[in-house]
This record gives sequence, structure tokens and C-alpha cells, in this order.
Amino acid sequence: MKNLFKKRLGAHLTELMKYLRLVFNDYFVLALVFMIGGLGYYYSNALKGLTTGLWWAPLLIIGVLLISVQTGRLATLIEAPDYVFLLPKEAALINYLRRAFWYSTILASLIQVLFWIVLMPFVQRTVAATTAQLFALLATVIFLKIAWLNADFARKYHLSQKWLGNRWLFRLVVPVIILAVCLYGNYFLGAGLAAIVMLGGLAVQHTWQKRSVDWQILIADENSRMHSIYQFFNLFTDVPSLSGAVRRRRYLDWLFHGIKLLPANTYLYLYAHGIVRDNEMSGLYARLTVIGTLLLVFVKGTFLPIVLSLLFIYLIGFQMIPFYFHYDDNAFVHIYPVTTDFQMKNFQRVLLLMMGTVAVIFAITVTIVNLTTPTTIIGVVLCELVELWGFIFMYVPKRIKKSEFVR
Repeated sequence: MKNLFKKRLGAHLTELMKYLRLVFNDYFVLALVFMIGGLGYYYSNALKGLTTGLWWAPLLIIGVLLISVQTGRLATLIEAPDYVFLLPKEAALINYLRRAFWYSTILASLIQVLFWIVLMPFVQRTVAATTAQLFALLATVIFLKIAWLNADFARKYHLSQKWLGNRWLFRLVVPVIILAVCLYGNYFLGAGLAAIVMLGGLAVQHTWQKRSVDWQILIADENSRMHSIYQFFNLFTDVPSLSGAVRRRRYLDWLFHGIKLLPANTYLYLYAHGIVRDNEMSGLYARLTVIGTLLLVFVKGTFLPIVLSLLFIYLIGFQMIPFYFHYDDNAFVHIYPVTTDFQMKNFQRVLLLMMGTVAVIFAITVTIVNLTTPTTIIGVVLCELVELWGFIFMYVPKRIKKSEFVR
């Protein structure tokens, strides 16, 4: 079992690196540098206007730390066929899962440290925490995260005491109470309570490790975790392992009334209906639009709103490109006398409508938030127009032609 987890972890990391190389390409890294630099500059300026004793500061700190505790799940790397092939070795599976637990703990702890580093200046500025109190707060969130991972570990077994594997108890209720004790009471008392919860959970591991494994939950949890990872990668590139579902959305039929049923509009009809009905595509489009709009609501400045607008429009367009080949494997497209002469134009028309809608939403948001900065308003409109034209009519044809050659 030791070698099995080591082998699977190696294969898992290799797969992640393959996708990460595609995610962090030159363009995205450059945009990310500008975005981090702009957000850091805005964060620094915002801190200067804050004072100690703000009533909402502890609530915001608890909220951010609560989000950090939710980040990172137990990575078991279990696959569906294991239910058959590893069932005879179920008693020895605990050695495999222990290694998965400690691997997940290390990763989750690093995430907590990153959140803590970002939040530390805000905590010092608003609640006047000392260095010792800050480290006590860091220890608290790490202990809470380990306790939650331990509860997630427990739910993989058929427990006699179900509360040991109650995710929401250790994921929400306990963290809220202990973080409130830290911010409104004593940091060291909160860290002590978190340590007791963590050590208590680790101490009772033997009570479930002798019980039978709940294979359905074990496989379902890992599939859910990997699905979330693949969804993130799918924002930047096509992920073959991600299978999407199709859902009929009658309430959006009005969007297609303008499409005339002509041979030249065959692919226009297919792409428009396909993107709207595909859960992955429509979901990614909606999520990126909402996230980008929310960021633009809270971010002010001369150039940062422009950079964020361009970045999110690029991400939306980039993750739509693979849909061009969506119907290539459909037999009916090849059986019926359907010409591909207008396929590229139809696809560009759909992209223009979708990306143009997002550009308008972003431009309106930036205008409302930055009414006193006309340079930003004019800049975002002009830059969005240039990006739409360059991306749709210059970049997309070259990208698709290159992809066709690879295929």
C-alpha cells in the first residue's frame, strides 16, 4: 500500500504539471503579475485608511479564515476500479489512507499559511494583534484544518458514531466558534481549543480504522475533488477527463429567435444551442462573468480595472475555443449535406455575442465604480474593443488552424 500511494501520487503530480504548464502560459503569467501587483497596491492603499477598533474587522477576518479552512480536501487518489481490485486488501487500506491524510495535511497547511500572510497586515492594522497573537491565529487555523481533514478521513468508514465524520460540524460550526473566541476573546485560548479538537480527533482514529470502508463515499468524494480541479483547468484548456452534462433550458429559447433556419446558419444554430445547454460551458461562462464583475465592483484605480476586464474577457474567450470542434465527432454533421464554409464565421459570431455581452457588463461596472476617473472609463472601452477584434478575428482562426493540425 505504501508503494501504491507513492506511485499514484507521482502519476497525479505529473498530470497536474501537464495542465499547469498550459494554465501558466506566457500571457497568463504576465496578466497575473499585473493583477497581483495591482491588487497588492490597492490593498496597501486601503490599509492606510483603516484604523483600530472597526466593528466589522473581526467579522471580516473570521469570514476570510473560514474560507481558508474550506480550501483543500482529503486527496485519496482512489479510483472507481479499486472497489473491485483493492477490496481483498481492505484491512491494509488504512496504511494507504494514512499517507493520503498526511499528504493532504501538508498541502492544506501551506494554503493556510498563504491566507495568513495575506491577512496579517489587515489584522495588525484593525485589531492591533501582536506577533505572538498572529502566530497563535495561524496555529488555530492549521489545527482547525487538520481536524476537518480528520473528520473527512473518518467519513470514509462505516462509523458507529456518525458525528465523528460530520463534515459540517468540523467545517463550519467548530471553526466559527473557535475563531470567534480568538477574535473576541483570547487568541491563545482559541489556539488551545483548536489543538484539543485536533488532538481529540487524531486520538480516536483507532475507533474507525478497524471498521469496514465505505467505498461509495470514498470513490464519490475523490471523484468530486478531481472534478473541481478539472473544472479549474478547463478555464484555460480542454480537459478530456471532464465529462459535461447537457440540460434543456427552455427559459433561454428567446435567445435563439434571431437565428434564421438557413444552411449558412447551421453551425450558428448548433453552437448557440450547444453552449447554452452544455453545463460546463455555460457554467464557466456564468462563473467567470460573475467573478469578474464582483472584482471590478471592489477594485478602483486607473489601470487595474482595465487589466482585470481584459484578463477575464480573454479567459472567457480562451475556454470557449475548444467548443469549435464539439460537433466534429457527430455522425449526423457528416451524413447530412452540411457545408463547413460558414463554420468559422458562425463560431466567431457566437464568440462576439458572448464576449461582447461580458465586455458591456464590465464596461458598465467600471463606469459606475470609477465615475471620477474618465481615463479609466475611456481606456476600458477602447481596450475591450481592440481585444475583441484581435482575439476573435485574428487569434481564434490561427489557434483553431493550429489545433486542427494537431488533431
